[in-house]
Amino acid sequence: MNKNKISLLITTILIINLLGCSKDDSGVEEINSTSWTITVGAFSLNNGIFTALGNELIFDSKEECQVWSRTAQGDNHNSNSHLHYNAAADVSYDNNLIIFSWTEYGPEITQASIENTCSDGVNGVSKVVNDYNYYQDKPNVYLKITNVVEN
Repeated sequence: MNKNKISLLITTILIINLLGCSKDDSGVEEINSTSWTITVGAFSLNNGIFTALGNELIFDSKEECQVWSRTAQGDNHNSNSHLHYNAAADVSYDNNLIIFSWTEYGPEITQASIENTCSDGVNGVSKVVNDYNYYQDKPNVYLKITNVVEN
C-alpha cells in the first residue's frame, strides 16, 4: 500500500470510531442513572400453591449496604424473640428483564455488626429475583418481585 492509501485507511478508521455507537450512546447510562424501588415479597409453598407471608423487603436500586431487621424466635444466643439484622450490597436492577440481584449479608444480632459485615463484604450470599418465578430463599420461604416503582 502506498502512503495515501494508508493515510486514507487510518482516517476512515478514526471517523468510524468517532461516529460509531459507543457504550455511552447505547442508552445504558441513562437506564443506569434511574433509581428504582423494588419490593420483594416472601411466600410459602403448600400443595403447589404460593401464599404471601405478609413480609416484604424494600430495596433502592442505587443504595449500597441497605439494612433491615426481622423478629426472630428464641435461638442459641437469646431464648426470647429478638431482632436479627441483614443487609444487601452489590444491588443491581434490570428494568427491561425485571430482574433484581444483590449480595445478602447476615443475620447479625446488632445493626452495627451487620453494617460492618456488609462494608467488609464478608460471607455474602448472591440472590436473584424476578417478577415471574419464585426464588427459594429458605426451606419454605420463596421470594419474588411484587412491585417496582421508578423514583
